[in-house]
Amino acid sequence: MDTVLDIFTDVLPILLVIGAALYLFHETLRFIEKRDKRVVPPSPAAPESEPSPPVQSEYFAKLRLQAAERFALYLERINPGRLVMRLHRSGMTAVMLQNEMLRTIREEFDHNLSQQIYISEGSWELIKNAQMEMIKFINATAQGLKKDASALEFGDQLLKAAAMIDKLPGDVALSYLRNESRRIMHSPVRKSA
Repeated sequence: MDTVLDIFTDVLPILLVIGAALYLFHETLRFIEKRDKRVVPPSPAAPESEPSPPVQSEYFAKLRLQAAERFALYLERINPGRLVMRLHRSGMTAVMLQNEMLRTIREEFDHNLSQQIYISEGSWELIKNAQMEMIKFINATAQGLKKDASALEFGDQLLKAAAMIDKLPGDVALSYLRNESRRIMHSPVRKSA
């Protein structure tokens, strides 16, 4: 009798863990199946009429708009004026500020990489271009300074150089992203079940 009880007490925790794992696996599969039913591929436009916007699920439209919001925030945060105001600290050298700006641009870009799957190729290309051009712009501005320049001098030069540019690459990408978001908001949406 004790042997059966010992075996039962040894096997019971294993059975509970296996049962919990199977339950979680089953629930995950149900969630994925339910999610996939909500994402509807675009329907082909009728050939005799003007192409209408594709019908999309409410869930997918929300994902696309959230991605656009995150990239809009990213583009605003890499604006030279905002970078200088946010990252400048007293006692910094120009090189320190430059390095901090480059690190911030790259980290925020990397943080939002996964969102690219929800936006158009055009938006993604403009966002990547804005990131690369901002890095080049910061580095080019820093090259024109003395080696012992302060962060204040660097920030001043950066803001002056940015003011001379009609539209920064981030502004171009942001404008494109806004237009894309408007199209998403005005596309027909199928309510999620």
